[in-house]
Amino acid sequence: MNETKVDYLNGKLFPMILKFSIPAAISLLITAIYNIVDRMFVGNFNGTSALAGLSVCFPLSYMMMAFALMCSAGGSTFFSLFSGQNEPEKMNQSFGNAMVLVCVFEIVLSALLLIFSNPILKVFGVTETAYPYAILYYRIVALGCIFQGLSQLFCDFVRVSGKPVLGMCVTGIVAVTNIILDAVFIIIFDWGVIGAASATVIGQIFSALFGAYFVFGNRTQVEISKDIFHLNKELCLQIISCGFAFWAAQMAMGFISLVYNSQLGKYGGDIAISVYAVISSIMTFVIMPASGISQGIQPIIGNNYGSGNYRRVISTLCQAAVFSVSITCFIWIIVLIFPRQILAAFGGTEEMFRIGISGLRINFCITPVLGFVMLATTFFQSINRPAPSIIITVLRQIVFLVPFIYILPILFEINGIFSAQPISDILATVLSILLVLKEKKRMISNTHFDIVI
Repeated sequence: MNETKVDYLNGKLFPMILKFSIPAAISLLITAIYNIVDRMFVGNFNGTSALAGLSVCFPLSYMMMAFALMCSAGGSTFFSLFSGQNEPEKMNQSFGNAMVLVCVFEIVLSALLLIFSNPILKVFGVTETAYPYAILYYRIVALGCIFQGLSQLFCDFVRVSGKPVLGMCVTGIVAVTNIILDAVFIIIFDWGVIGAASATVIGQIFSALFGAYFVFGNRTQVEISKDIFHLNKELCLQIISCGFAFWAAQMAMGFISLVYNSQLGKYGGDIAISVYAVISSIMTFVIMPASGISQGIQPIIGNNYGSGNYRRVISTLCQAAVFSVSITCFIWIIVLIFPRQILAAFGGTEEMFRIGISGLRINFCITPVLGFVMLATTFFQSINRPAPSIIITVLRQIVFLVPFIYILPILFEINGIFSAQPISDILATVLSILLVLKEKKRMISNTHFDIVI
């Protein structure tokens, strides 16, 4: 296997952060772009109700990604920790067990989604006018669970093997394929939401095959053998426990989509739900650089923590935090200055402008601080301390946010709904800072403590 060894323990930190973060951020930005392009095509060529149908299905994509991330993030974390401890056999087992878990969870999820499609869409808050579009999109995308899961798994393990650019390419295949097929299926063939869903699933299939080519072609640090796929109960539980914060984050976002759709439908109908579709798409785009940086530092933190180099772990987090908040500010400013133009790109009408311009500005008013919140959750996951990550996620996305979504519109109508997220994010930022400072104190004050694996 031809591979350049990454010096996680002694290499210059900031260049290493850039090396891993930039490809991850580009990969996630490409993903965000193709999700936005989906909605732009549908909004412009099929109307507001079709766009609302896609928006109603947002929780579906969160559910699919929840199980993929739980297994891939948990498995890749242990891969990095075992790498820091120089235990190649356990590294390979981390991949094998994570892959089996992804396949099992995603196949079961796909079956359940298809069997209970109508009840689930009702829970998602589908309206009568959006239902015909939502059910078509839902059923096709539900078939792609396994491919999305494997695509995420291969991307993560290629990246933590020291090949972040190739990891970016695994995800990039989805985006390029999706955008091209969106244009063909929606504009040329006039397939509408069926075209959007088909383009998404085909892109995921290509990505999974491309990732499999690298991992099973012996082009990463993973060494494939039959033995690594034999499930180890203790390791599986550790992978699930470590990645549970990501599962909780994705499921919480899916649940919040339900709450938002319910409240927005009550206060503004399909127009308000369509505005939320735009806000969700743009929010994904804005926070992707921060997500990429948080993914990029994971193997650096994992290897150094596994080697007991705790000061370098803290230094990595601090440098990444400054980088993350700084880069997020640029996109954030664009959103605040050009909300009308952004809505217009999604086929915005005067009714959408009336609700959406203030909604975008309110929802995004403190977005840069999210960079630190996301880094904090990844930081705790990378050192195999999932509890603080879960606490931050659940409090931010459920305990803080949900009451505000219901209480604030009573006082401020629809703008109260858009105000709920920034208030919740401020509280989550304060909590994240306190938990990170507590962990920093614990690390620095101990010259050595055991890692629970």
